[in-house]
Amino acid sequence: MKKIKLLSILFCMTVLLFTGCGNSSSENEKVTLRLAHTQTPDSEVARIVDKFAETVDNSNTNLDVEIYPSGTLGSERDTIELVKAGVLDMAKVGASSLDQFNSAYSIFSLPYVFQSTEHYYNALENSEGIKEIMMSGEKDGYIALGFYASGARNVYTTKDEPATDPSKLKGKKIRVMESPTAKKMVSLMGGSPVPMAVGEVYTALQQGLLDGGENTEMALTVNKHGEVAKAYTYTEHQYTPDVVIISTKLWDKLNDTQKEALKNAMHKNSEDYKASYASMIDTAVKQSEKMGVKFYRIDKKPFIEAVQPMHEEYKAKGAKFAEYYNDIQKYVPTNAENSETKK
Repeated sequence: MKKIKLLSILFCMTVLLFTGCGNSSSENEKVTLRLAHTQTPDSEVARIVDKFAETVDNSNTNLDVEIYPSGTLGSERDTIELVKAGVLDMAKVGASSLDQFNSAYSIFSLPYVFQSTEHYYNALENSEGIKEIMMSGEKDGYIALGFYASGARNVYTTKDEPATDPSKLKGKKIRVMESPTAKKMVSLMGGSPVPMAVGEVYTALQQGLLDGGENTEMALTVNKHGEVAKAYTYTEHQYTPDVVIISTKLWDKLNDTQKEALKNAMHKNSEDYKASYASMIDTAVKQSEKMGVKFYRIDKKPFIEAVQPMHEEYKAKGAKFAEYYNDIQKYVPTNAENSETKK
């Protein structure tokens, strides 16, 4: 399998090199940027990426973006490696995938590093620490152009009652991604973490092998978990964005006007995605309610306090990690309020 995967990557590299990846950017020459992602062409994220390409194409800067969707060039890890090597120009990947190459990105997997959606958006837009993280891969061949900020991951269970504090999750088997961070997070939040592929979760919930999971509202509709999970609690424990990275090999060849055009297109695209995502979530909630799912808002303080050991461990990794953490916490809204539990 490793040989097949290596041959696949080498084939992709050959094709990209042959088609002129990383063109020169003289004033009169068109520069084609190859951007890869793993989403299917009919997904909302793919549609937003297409809009980014259109904006860049229409910027009158001799830039053209060519999209490779559906994992055509491999997994997120594969595309990161291609961008680092300067073979692929751009890729949209999860921050958790970048964590495998650059530990600075691990902060985005830390539960409750962002305490609300407002805090999340505010920090991504303004935090100097996050801006430094975006540039931290430069020596390795890439920088982050921007983020797609999706919503929060929350807890949902088959039993209809809100998960108001860790005691409510005690003894409950909660599906998590295959990640040490996710497993430790759910353990501290009171549950018993069960790593499982997403395709197996529906049947496991149905058969009682799982008592719940943690994901966005989209899991209730896209994966139909709302047919078997009847309580969705807004624990809002984790916000992990997607990141658009660009090869420094290509970036260094662009002129200032082209760089500015890419930054502006990414910023506009990111804002468009926020609005689009909010609409998708609203639709998912309405569809889930028709399935019989009840939604609960809670005071998150018990869960925030429960995961503090993970925060201390993160800051203890080094001065730079503590600096990133403390800078992000500057952007907690001063008017933040915790909602009372409600149906």
